[in-house]
Amino acid sequence: MPPLLPPLPPDHDAEVAQMAAFFNETLGFCPNSVLTMQRRPAIAMAFIALNRAVMTNEGRVSSALKRLIGYVASHAAGCQYCQAHTIRAAERYGAAAEQLAHVWEYRTHPAFSDAERAALDFALAAASVPNAVDEDIAQALRQHWDEGEIVEILAVVALFGFLNRWNDSMGTPLEGPAIETGRQFLAQHGWTGGKHVTTATSDAGTSPNNEPRRAPARRDIAFVAVQAVLMAAYLANPEAWHIALPKGVQYVGLVLAIIGVGILAWAFAALGRNLTPYPTPKTSAQLVTAGIYRWVRHPIYSGVLLIALGWAGFSESGWRLALFAALGVLFWAKSSYEERLLTQRFPTYSEYQRRTGRFWPKWLR
Repeated sequence: MPPLLPPLPPDHDAEVAQMAAFFNETLGFCPNSVLTMQRRPAIAMAFIALNRAVMTNEGRVSSALKRLIGYVASHAAGCQYCQAHTIRAAERYGAAAEQLAHVWEYRTHPAFSDAERAALDFALAAASVPNAVDEDIAQALRQHWDEGEIVEILAVVALFGFLNRWNDSMGTPLEGPAIETGRQFLAQHGWTGGKHVTTATSDAGTSPNNEPRRAPARRDIAFVAVQAVLMAAYLANPEAWHIALPKGVQYVGLVLAIIGVGILAWAFAALGRNLTPYPTPKTSAQLVTAGIYRWVRHPIYSGVLLIALGWAGFSESGWRLALFAALGVLFWAKSSYEERLLTQRFPTYSEYQRRTGRFWPKWLR
C-alpha cells in the first residue's frame, strides 16, 4: 500500500534537519519516519530529543543492547520497518555477529549473557498485547539490572511502542540501506519488509544492491580526479628523469611492488561491496575491521604506495619517485577526510583508529 503521507525532503525544516543529524550516527541517514513527522516540527523535534535521551548509552545497557531490545519489541508488535532499523543500528553499534544471527535464540545461545536474556525476555513481554510481564519476568530483570537500568530498558520498549504504531499506521517506506540490512539479517526469519517495501522504495533511486543513487560530493570528485591525474603522470615516466640504481636496489623495488599487489588484492576482497573510489562511504557501508583491516585502516593506499615506490626503483625513474611522494601526500589528506566521515558514521571507529595504523601496522613503528 502507498504511505498514508509521503516523507518530506530532508531540508523541509532547518531546525528539524539540524537535530536529525543525530541519525547519521545511528542509521547513516535520516529515517523517513522523521521526514514524515516534520509536518509538525515541534512533534518531530520532541521525538528526536526523546529518542536521544532514551537511546544514549548510560552504562551497562549498551547502545547495541538497546537496539536489540528495540528489535525484539518491534517484532512482537509486527513492525517490519522498525525491525530493519533496529537490527541495522545494533550492527552499527557493534553488536556481535553471533547475536545478530541468533537473536531469536537468545534464551539458549551462548552469545547472550543471563542479563541480556532477562532484558530481552522483559522486552518481549512488555511489547506484547495484552501485556505479558509477570512476577517471574520482573524478578529476573531485578536480579540482573538496577533500578536506573530497568528504567532505560522499559523506556526503549515504550519508545518503540510509539514508533511501531506510527510507522505501521503511516506505512512509512523503508530506505534502501535499511532494506538491504533487513534482507541480510532478517530474511531467514521471515522478514519481507511488508507494506514498507514498494516498487518505489526497492527500485527507484537505488542500485541493484539497494544502494541509493546519489551524486558524489565535490570534494570526493576532486580527490579522485587528482589521484587519477597523478597516476596517469606516473605512467608517463619521461626518460629525462632516469636515475641509475644498483641491481640489488632495483630487485628490492620489484619485491615491494609485488607485495603491494598482494596487499591490494587482500584489501579488495575484505571490503567487498563496501568498496568505492570516493572517500565518502556508501550509505549501506559496514565498518570492516577483519582481515588486513585488523592492522591497517587504509591498506588500499598502502598497496598503491608500495607499488609506486617499488616500481619507481625497479624502473630507475626519478619521475616516478617524485610521483610516489605526491601520492603519499594526497593519500594522507584523502584518508584524513575519510576518517572524519567514518568517525561520524560509526560510533566504534575512534577506538578502532586508536589500535590500528593508518597505512602501516603500529607494530612496525
